[in-house]
Amino acid sequence: MAVNKAREHFSEQQHFRTPSMLIKWLRAPFRIGAVAPSSRHLAEEMVAQADLSRPGPVIELGGGTGAITRVLAEKAGYDRLITIEYDREMAQTLRHRFPRLNLIEGDAGELVDLLAARGIDRAATVVSGLPLLGMPPAVQRRIAGAAFEMLGPGGRMVQFTYGPASPLRPSLMAELGVTGRRAGHVWINLPPARVWCYEKAETR
Repeated sequence: MAVNKAREHFSEQQHFRTPSMLIKWLRAPFRIGAVAPSSRHLAEEMVAQADLSRPGPVIELGGGTGAITRVLAEKAGYDRLITIEYDREMAQTLRHRFPRLNLIEGDAGELVDLLAARGIDRAATVVSGLPLLGMPPAVQRRIAGAAFEMLGPGGRMVQFTYGPASPLRPSLMAELGVTGRRAGHVWINLPPARVWCYEKAETR
């Protein structure tokens, strides 16, 4: 049964893998996290760790081909979900696959301004598919800082990575006043992934 599930999963990933995605990764590995889309298994683990109980919109950073987007829409609803995607071609793919999706084509580092333009000053949770671990420190700081500014105290950001280390640097976590924990492993993914949760302390 495990073998069949693995075959099913890899078949699903292969279906959405395209030469253009590989080319994008080769051109911009800091923006494109992997040569293959995330699996349904990884998407479900990411969404399971997100705090959907808080009021406000659910923010997805880096919609990509829509694997995590689909599960977020199923669990949170299109009325709450806002996806940020920088790459124009991937944004077009998302619009085609999810006509009801509230999609913003822009830089995740400008999240506060992007949402403020739509009258939004607080988010329930942030789910990120961006390759934060491989980004320059200044870029990682802009994106994570903007995310936690939108989340506020008690807010949770969910992030996946393919390596053993935390996607957010310890020095940045200390600067932002957040704590991180490894929340799960997803072995049936290409490549296998780890899911991390980051939370900003509640104010007293």
